[in-house]
Parts: sequence; structure tokens; C-alpha cells
Amino acid sequence: MKIKISELRELIIKALSSKYYSQEEAEKIAEVFLYAELSGKNTQGILKLLGSEPAQDIQPKSPIKIIKETKVSALIDGGGAAGALPAQFATDKAIALAKESGIGIVGLNNTFSSVGAIGFYTRKMAQNDLIGVVAASSPRAIVPTGGIEPAYGTNPIAFGFPTKESPITFDMASSAITWYGLVRAKALGQKLPENVAIDKEGNITTEPEAAMEGAILPFDRSHKGAGLAMTVELLAGALTGASFVFDEGDWGTLFIAFSPDLLVGTDQFKVNSSELVRKVKAGKTKSGESVHIAGYDTEPEIQKLLSEGEIDIEDTIINQLRAKI
Repeated sequence: MKIKISELRELIIKALSSKYYSQEEAEKIAEVFLYAELSGKNTQGILKLLGSEPAQDIQPKSPIKIIKETKVSALIDGGGAAGALPAQFATDKAIALAKESGIGIVGLNNTFSSVGAIGFYTRKMAQNDLIGVVAASSPRAIVPTGGIEPAYGTNPIAFGFPTKESPITFDMASSAITWYGLVRAKALGQKLPENVAIDKEGNITTEPEAAMEGAILPFDRSHKGAGLAMTVELLAGALTGASFVFDEGDWGTLFIAFSPDLLVGTDQFKVNSSELVRKVKAGKTKSGESVHIAGYDTEPEIQKLLSEGEIDIEDTIINQLRAKI
């Protein structure tokens, strides 16, 4: 169904502020979830308010706090909150450090859930004329090479780059489908795509529940995808002091923001990145349509939806959200 974006935002905030989060905190989390819906990453949006561990039911154990800090880095304890809230704090800290010293490296641990669509955070960095990198760990979901039991999380990684026009924001999971892709399919009574998950016996399955009991395959179904998942596990888990190769524990995220002034300069980099887009867009396609650049063409689509003021969400999902409030 079509729903006004303003109404969807209010529904998200109302759900989030119903128990443990203030209006201001709910608004911060809602920014992340709404971005996910607007950018087409709907497994990272309002689904986070549904499922077995909805964000609004995650009770923080302590305030968010910095536990270690240098001129270019900080380690943050998320206080056991829903991940998107301390992730906003961590992003702002990385940006502040980079504005001051040219680079900011921030580790975040002790969050109780995913930080959501991590492209949100690198987009925010790029909008501040910084290059951003974010890597996020999560509980076991992906099989290692040759295995049939999960070891690594779905472990996404994202990049953000400023241009003279829209930022380039690219993010991807290490997995062939996200965990909330399974949740979404189950909620809608849908089958999974072929060759994205296995059951507990190691057989390919299209049943969401069987996949939840089994494992998800790496995004490329090879050792390269598994290797990327391992790399994120090291950066976002082992390096931040969060859990790694875990079933239950705290989630970790690494945020890096740095200024192009460290090398060619911000103005020149923005000229260069815009020229890269122009050159790629000038390439031929079989259909005759313009070349699509993942992470760049998303921004005009977001702005179009905001201008129209409406977004299309499945009736089932909206009805489940309303039932939560």
C-alpha cells in the first residue's frame, strides 16, 4: 500500500518510544530505518520493529559512553541498546575526529542488535565531505568454505564518497541474503530465492524456517565471500572488543571517516569522483538505457520519494507494525 512518508516516520517513532527510548532517541533510530526503506533496503527498515527481537523491546543496560579515546580514535560502549542509536553516536564521533585530525576511527561494541543499513552512516560521512568505511559484525549465519554450520555473521561493509553532486554510497552484505531477508520471507509467506541458503543437513533450501535452522551462503557462494565475512568479523568484532564467531553476545561495528585533504584534497577528489561517474555513465548498454551505478543512482531515487511524499510498503508489514503500537 502507499503510505505517506511522514506517517511512516511517525509510526516508527511511536513504536520506538513506547517503552525504553526517549522521543529524541526514537527519532535518531527512525532516521536509519526510514533511510533503509527509502533506499530499497527494506530488510533493514521497519522489519527491525517486527520479528522475535524488535528494536523497541531492546532495553539499554547503561548509557552510551566512550571508554577509550585518542586524537584520531575512540572506542565506544553502546550500553546494550538497539544498534542504530549508538551507531549514530559513533558516526558523529568519527566525523568530528576526521574534521579535527583528518581521520577518525571509531569502534563500537556492546550493542544488542544490528546497526541497520550501514550505508546510512557512510552517506552521512560523504555528506560531510569525508570518505567513509563501515563494517558491522553479527551472530553466526554464513557457512565458512566447506562447512555446513554457520560461523560468520552476514557481516556487511559499506563505503561512502563525496562528489560534486550526489554522494556515492555502496554497501553490501557478505551473505547471499540477509538474516532479515529470511525474516521478511517468513513474514510474507514467501519462498527464498534458489541457492542462497541451506538447511541443517547442508541441503539447498528455499524455506525461510529451514534456512534459519541451517545457514546462509556467502554472497558469491565461494571462498571469496566467506573471506570477506571473515575480514569483517576481524574488523568489527575482534578489533572493537565485541563478540566474534558468536551465537549470543554483543554486536560490533567499525567506523572510519577520513578527509580527502590527506591526499589529493577534498575539492579535487570531488571533481575526480564526479568525473568517474561521468565516464562510467557514458558507457554503452545493450538496452540503450543509462549505465546504472550502484550506490550513486540511489540518491536521486530517495529524493524523488521524499518529493512525492509517499512510499509503497506491503500491507502485511504495515499492518504488523500498526499492531505493535
